Amino acid sequence: MSFSKLRPVGGRVPLPKANCGVLAAPWAGYYDSVFVNSGTAALSLAVKLSVNCRHTLQSPEVILPAYGCPDLVAAVIAQGARPVLIDLAEGRPWMNLEAVENAVTGNTVGIIAVGFLGIPERLFALRRIADKNDVVLIEDSAQVFPPFSCGNGLADYLVLSFGRGKPINLIGGGALLIRKDHVQQSASVLAALPEVQVSAGAAWRFKRWLINLLLTRPLYGLMERIPFLGIGQTVFHPLASINRQTPVEGLLEAGVQGYNNRKDNGAAYSEALLELTGKDWVQLAPECFEEMTREGLVPASSNLLRYPLLAPSRQIRDKALLELNRGGIGASAFYGQALPAIDGVSELVAFTPSAFPCACDFAERLITLPAHQDVCLEDIQCVAGILLGQS
Repeated sequence: MSFSKLRPVGGRVPLPKANCGVLAAPWAGYYDSVFVNSGTAALSLAVKLSVNCRHTLQSPEVILPAYGCPDLVAAVIAQGARPVLIDLAEGRPWMNLEAVENAVTGNTVGIIAVGFLGIPERLFALRRIADKNDVVLIEDSAQVFPPFSCGNGLADYLVLSFGRGKPINLIGGGALLIRKDHVQQSASVLAALPEVQVSAGAAWRFKRWLINLLLTRPLYGLMERIPFLGIGQTVFHPLASINRQTPVEGLLEAGVQGYNNRKDNGAAYSEALLELTGKDWVQLAPECFEEMTREGLVPASSNLLRYPLLAPSRQIRDKALLELNRGGIGASAFYGQALPAIDGVSELVAFTPSAFPCACDFAERLITLPAHQDVCLEDIQCVAGILLGQS
């Protein structure tokens, strides 16, 4: 049996660029950057600033989707706020807009708009709801680069993550992008944060070499079989701290350049899997982007973190996962469950999974396929052969 396997997600860590000058960030016109120790820390800092905008509230609430990473809940809980979960729109990775409007109360301080695998949330609609109710809009762009708001200033705060499995892998860290009209009122909170300098010394370079080595097919396949590593598991972790973190000089610049030069495998997947749409499968990315285009929304990029599909049923999805992974393709169910069903989250939210039928259905039918720079045409043809052969 071969252990070789194409990893589900994760770009290689670049070497810092030398003499790169100042990064021409795509968000620089509307936002200032604050680098912190993780994407979760960046989101929690955004929640803290949102709570401060309504400092008289005793029980602040933050609206977020019922399907997503448990770190969303950790970021909200860390600031003493209550996460208010919203069901998804049917067959979409977006929150139900009517449910969002109905969930806003006098205690609401913010709405978290979570991008999904390269597909941004519907920021214009959520901006209207936020303005109508005088609450903050946070774009969690941990899975989307560049953020949808970076060229229009729609969100009050933007969140970036640079961990393994994110669009730009810098061995951890994150950034909070603060819209320029909020910078002054945020200054005292930012000044109180401890600061850590990250160095690209010998230890860092060895770690980079090791991570990139483990992303190769033979070693990823072997590493996945070691149970205590928990590769691919969705686990709730409380947020321990928020630190400002000065990034390695030239590293973000190298990461952005590498991302911009990365090939887009989405179109090749969409073409190869076109026949699935007649067999009750849903190609989420092209359908979502087409829907956004009809509404006049143009994403800054169509480059996907993973290629997402909705299978006709959980049974068909699970069979497809089994066959793809047997074939050496790192397919994944992603989070696997709606947020209230994840261990460690259920006791922190006042909801049961049954309250979110669309999020539960989405979790049960979702399958994600590798879309990173090591995916080749032969891999996509292998995926198509397996999925079309069993449908």
